[in-house]
Amino acid sequence: METERLRATLENVGLTQYEADAYIAVLELGSAPATEVSDACDVPQARIYDVLRNLEKEGFIETYQEGSLHARAHEPAAILDTLTDHATTVSQAVDEIQDRWERPTVENHRVSVLKPLSSIYDRAREAIENAENELQIAVNRSQFDELRDSLEGAYDRGIVVKLTLTPDETDDRTSEPTFDESSFVGVATEVRYRRLHTPFLVIADGIRVCFAPEQPLHPSHEYGVLVNDYSLSRTFDWYFQTALWALWDVVYSDRDNALPATYTKIRECIQDITPLLADGAEVIMSVHGKDRNSGDDVTITGRVVDVAYDSGGGNDLRSYVEEATIDLETQDGVMTVGGWGALYEDIEGKRFVVETAH
Repeated sequence: METERLRATLENVGLTQYEADAYIAVLELGSAPATEVSDACDVPQARIYDVLRNLEKEGFIETYQEGSLHARAHEPAAILDTLTDHATTVSQAVDEIQDRWERPTVENHRVSVLKPLSSIYDRAREAIENAENELQIAVNRSQFDELRDSLEGAYDRGIVVKLTLTPDETDDRTSEPTFDESSFVGVATEVRYRRLHTPFLVIADGIRVCFAPEQPLHPSHEYGVLVNDYSLSRTFDWYFQTALWALWDVVYSDRDNALPATYTKIRECIQDITPLLADGAEVIMSVHGKDRNSGDDVTITGRVVDVAYDSGGGNDLRSYVEEATIDLETQDGVMTVGGWGALYEDIEGKRFVVETAH
């Protein structure tokens, strides 16, 4: 079996991509320093130590100190048992599929429950690194440090990064937190602080979700949830907006009130342009999104002629469920623009850029 198929098989039985790569490298090297294992596979040196310790917990390798951290493979009984069990499960699945193939199809919502927690963190990094428009993230400070490099890369690509920081498990919630704003520069678009402990949450482009509950009482109870479904992810989006974002104080923002100004949420955009429209300003806006009739990606530019939005009096929860629409006068006539999940408008907007207002 070639390396690629072996790697895929190891991933099928629960190893992450990094864990599979590292285990194959240790098998081939026999015994080697962690840095040499990193060089022999695609695992960055910043991650190799955690990956090797995860493999050790699973009983696949052992680590030891010899000037630096070294790793060597165990007798492969543990992984062979895992693969044998997997083969048995696959065989049973074949029989089960044969029995069920005439039954009605059950819709696949693409939801996975993952263990250990390191797996959901690896998936979160992948989601961040593959994001195309927006990231909504709720993490404690330690988790922020772990994800910082990936977030910096996303910010450099022009991704809007909304970050809610929460206390570490050992932090005193009653004390006033302090922040070094320089740690957010080039990493996040806006940062807010929630003084309550919060589950780990990463939402990429409103669709891919990585979620893990607060620290469990016992490590065996740890788990993470991976969602990659348009409809189900809306629940997590609303949770982030209402519980983790809107009500909490801003501790950092790279916005300077200058134009152009970029938004990924139509309600935030409308809240900011409504006073301008009330003062008689002509607001020119570009919207990047999807034509609801054709399904094609589109970019339109025009003058805002009307908005439909019930603010509910600030952060009232009603503002998150009522209609939010922008009427944009373009060269092709007036087009209606909604936000994510738009049902009635011409355009489902994903990014809103206020170009000018005068």
